[in-house]
Amino acid sequence: MILDFYKKLIDDANDIIWVVDTEGRFIYLNNKISVWGYSKDELIGKPLISILNVRQAENIDIEVEKSGLKEIEIIDSHGNIRNTSLSTSPLKNDNGAIVGTIGVVRDMAEDKRVRERSADTERLAALGQLSIGIAHEIRNPLSSIKMNLQILNRLIPFTGDTKDHFDLALKEVFHLEGILEDLLSYAKPLKLKLKLIDINSLLDNTLLMVRSDIKEKEIVINKYYDNELPTILLDEDKMKQAFLNIYFNSIQAMNKGGILCIKTYREKENPDTDDIEKRVVVEVSDTGCGIEKKNLKSIFNPFFTTKPYGTGLGLSIVKNIFDYLNAVIEVNSQLGKGTDFIIKFPVTNI
Repeated sequence: MILDFYKKLIDDANDIIWVVDTEGRFIYLNNKISVWGYSKDELIGKPLISILNVRQAENIDIEVEKSGLKEIEIIDSHGNIRNTSLSTSPLKNDNGAIVGTIGVVRDMAEDKRVRERSADTERLAALGQLSIGIAHEIRNPLSSIKMNLQILNRLIPFTGDTKDHFDLALKEVFHLEGILEDLLSYAKPLKLKLKLIDINSLLDNTLLMVRSDIKEKEIVINKYYDNELPTILLDEDKMKQAFLNIYFNSIQAMNKGGILCIKTYREKENPDTDDIEKRVVVEVSDTGCGIEKKNLKSIFNPFFTTKPYGTGLGLSIVKNIFDYLNAVIEVNSQLGKGTDFIIKFPVTNI
C-alpha cells in the first residue's frame, strides 16, 4: 500500500524523473516524459545519449556518475532542443554498491515562463488598481460635462459650424466614456457566472449585436458550425463581450464587401494520441488588412494599438476572459490578406 502510494507520487510528479543503469540506459521514467512527446515504453532500455544533444553525448559517462545540478540539452520527439536542469544522485543497492543514477529534470524555459507570468501578474495588478482609481476620478466630472452638453443641445438650436463643433464635443465625451468602461472592465477582477452554453447559439446572438456595422460595410458572413458540439461551461455575458471585441476587430480591419467566416468544430486534446475528439474550437477569420508580423506578439498587451482611436484594451480584455476560462486563443495573420482568431476550449470545460 505504502509502496503504491510512493510510486504514484513519483509517476505523477511535475518534474521528469528517470533512472538509468550503470551503462546509462533507461530503466525507469515517470509519466511526465510525455510532455516531450515520448512514451515510457519507447525509451526503456535505450541509452540516455539517444535523447541528448550530440555535442553533450561524449560527456555522458561523467554526467551520469556524478551527483549535483547540471544543465543539459534534451532533444524531444519532434527534434526540438529543450534547455533543462538535471539533478542527479547515485542509486545504491543494499550493499552500498552503485547500480544506477536517479535524474530529476526540469524544463528551464517553463520555469522562466512561470517567473515571467508571476511578474506580469504583479505588474498588471498594480496597473489595475491605478486604472480603477483614475477611471473613478474622471467618471463623475465627465458625466457632468455630458449632462450639461445634452441640456444645452435641447435649449439652444445650434446650426452650421457651431452645431458641427458641438456634435464633435459630445462625440468625444462618449468616446472618453468608452475608454473608461474599457479601463474598468480590464482592471476589475472577473467574477464568473458559469452555466452550460451552446457555443453556436452564443456566436449567432453576439453577431446580431454588430449587424448594423456588418450591413454598413456590406460584409458577407460565412458560418460553418458543427451542430453536434457538446454544451460548454462558460460565462455567457463574458463570452459575448469577448466575441464582440473579436467581431469588431475583424469588421474594423475590412473594407466594404469583406468576408467574415465563423467556424466551430472539435479536435483532439493531444494530436499525438488516439484520444477521442473532445476539445471545442471556434475560429473567426476575416479578409481584412492583416497584422504586421512584428506586432503579432503585442496585440494582447494592454494599451497596445495601431489605430488612431481606441484604448488598445479590447484584445487584452478578450485574452483575460479566455485565460479565466482556461481557454487558449491563437492568432494567425498575413498582412494584406486577413486575420484568423482561434479559440480552444479544453476538455475539462466540456
